[in-house]
Amino acid sequence: MRWHREWLTLVILLGAITLFLVNGANVFVRLSAGLQGATADLRVTAVTLLLNVALILFGWRYFVDVQQEMERREESERRAREQASIDGMTGLANRKGFSEIGVRANADEAVGHVAVISLQLNRFKAINERYGFDLGDDLLRHIAAQIGALRDPTVSAARVAGDEFAVIVARPGADLDEEGIETLAQTMLDTASRPVELDRKMIQVGAHVGIALARRGELDARALLRRADIALAEGKVGRLARPVWFDDRMERDLIAHSELEQGIRAGIEAGQFLAYFEPQVDLASGRVTGFEVLSRWAHPLAGMIGPDRFIPVAEEHNLIGPLTEHVFRGAMRRARDWPEDVDLSINIAPSQLGDAWLAQKLVRLLTETGFPAERLVVEVTESSLFADIEMARAIIASLKNQGIRIALDDFGTGFSSLSHLRALPFDMIKIDRSFVSSLHEDRESRAIVRAVTTLAQALEIPVTVEGVETATTHAMVMEIGCQKGQGWYFGKAMTAEQAEQLLRPDREPDRGAESGAAAFPPAQRRA
Repeated sequence: MRWHREWLTLVILLGAITLFLVNGANVFVRLSAGLQGATADLRVTAVTLLLNVALILFGWRYFVDVQQEMERREESERRAREQASIDGMTGLANRKGFSEIGVRANADEAVGHVAVISLQLNRFKAINERYGFDLGDDLLRHIAAQIGALRDPTVSAARVAGDEFAVIVARPGADLDEEGIETLAQTMLDTASRPVELDRKMIQVGAHVGIALARRGELDARALLRRADIALAEGKVGRLARPVWFDDRMERDLIAHSELEQGIRAGIEAGQFLAYFEPQVDLASGRVTGFEVLSRWAHPLAGMIGPDRFIPVAEEHNLIGPLTEHVFRGAMRRARDWPEDVDLSINIAPSQLGDAWLAQKLVRLLTETGFPAERLVVEVTESSLFADIEMARAIIASLKNQGIRIALDDFGTGFSSLSHLRALPFDMIKIDRSFVSSLHEDRESRAIVRAVTTLAQALEIPVTVEGVETATTHAMVMEIGCQKGQGWYFGKAMTAEQAEQLLRPDREPDRGAESGAAAFPPAQRRA
């Protein structure tokens, strides 16, 4: 459009000048002979001349105005392009500008390698919540200024997200400079972690840093940033206070993790998660008193998958609720018609204990399946109580009001076990297997198990020990005074059919069973 207007203006101007020259020459010759000889023809020509002059002046003025308008428009567009690539708060490049810098670096034939350093602040959200967004913005500007000051001709900084900064390092030559890049990354980490005084408040946030490196032209800036972010996430999970380099294993793990998440979602819908049952027995008589419900994933391709692989992923992606609900429902339906003195224990994940509707959900499952509430034991881990003790107290009270019993699982692994016993009305205690498995070789473990058992007896709370795997351990926990136990000595987690076979009154003991059914000593059959 611009060149159309310019050419149109130029054509009009040239036409006016041509008319002026053609007509004007004749007029000036005739005027020179004297005004007395002027005819009507000459007067028309004179008028035409004056019009041509006006047209020339108008055309010239319009041409000048158009040129000035184009210059102003070009300047506005240039500023708009710059602003579109600059972060308004910090003055660094934004994500768009970061990509443009990467394109230029990859196009520069003098560059040998391109590296991206990604830095993400820790606890920045807490700073905003505690001190307000204005101080948070001041902190971002301060850190941006510090990172910007580290730049040299080969380094470009950007703010690519709310609390995430990135640096592109375009090193010349074919030789790698990994040491120099890591030094720069460590300097960025130290800069972001250093305390700073803002608005008369001392503020300090931590950070994690990831680094990705590639030859020029091998990967674009966005792909390198993604890799650096993967390395950063690895450092965050491992709580590493140092820069972390990306390697291909991290990406493979991420892909596998994503596939596992999608598989869990599909598996819940397809009913692939099954309830398995680990027997709990009376240590003195060997009688089966209950089962702990465990999850197994019957994957159509990978076969049976244990909970250690999928439970952490389900918790991370908020899938633990629907997964356990599906497993609990199946377990309750199957165990509904088992003997009345056989309990069913279910584990509640820490994230579920923060659900204010947990008690109602469990009551709904009991109603749907017809399983008696008095036969259900809900196990909560000690660590899950730390987040919100008042919420835990309310949920536990709601469950007990329905007749459900509560067990404190993994007792001894937390930091305030005694206060929990006083504050919450637990019906039983389960001692963590880490203490039980080392009883025969660790004096401290024996002392802890004995002290917990003595305390529980004084409070009239029965004790169940986990991890009983040998006859020696079985004898030791009986001698200490524990009432119930579970572990491989009594049987691995089994299917509902195997559990029902174990509960048959006429069943003969099957020592050394390889199928997963319990292998009990002769005295340990069901009464």
